[in-house]
Amino acid sequence: MNEKARKVLDLINSSEKKVVILPHDDSIGESIKGKYQINPDSVLGILLEHTGGIVIDDWIRVYGSGELDLMARNELFPYDDLVVGEDILGGLFIYLSNGNIGYFAPDSLAVEDMEIGYGNFLSWCLHGDTDRYYTDYRWNGWQDETAGLSLDSGISFYPFLWAKSDSFESRKRSVISMKEIIGLEMEFLKQL
Repeated sequence: MNEKARKVLDLINSSEKKVVILPHDDSIGESIKGKYQINPDSVLGILLEHTGGIVIDDWIRVYGSGELDLMARNELFPYDDLVVGEDILGGLFIYLSNGNIGYFAPDSLAVEDMEIGYGNFLSWCLHGDTDRYYTDYRWNGWQDETAGLSLDSGISFYPFLWAKSDSFESRKRSVISMKEIIGLEMEFLKQL
């Protein structure tokens, strides 16, 4: 393992957040290499080479070459941009053409440029103030509810986050598949 890969793995392992590193699957890694032209010495390339994905605080999921399969997750997204992560609300982290990471926000169904590259995005997920970023979408007891979620599930709200509601607390929550959450977002986006 080279020095850069060691630094990326140290960045992951030094987080004070609850971090789960999923096991790497060589066959998935080879499939991803065959489909995408990702520099193996980039932070994303290193993450794909050494992890099956990362789960942070049971809320953010960064894709890798394993259970959080970058290629399989991108099949859910009907655009050419590369999706590199998600949150349990159906928010998507997307590698934009300008080299920055964008956030597809489930409350606006629009992509917001985060104005950071992938390395800084990963650092933010692991060491940044993600609690403040999501403060408007966390409810009392969210940690207990999200701890048991499967990696294929997320939290859906009704009225949907992009629809008007009296308050965040008045929305009903349910656990559904991420495929369904993303599918609903893309369907409503087409209608808009």
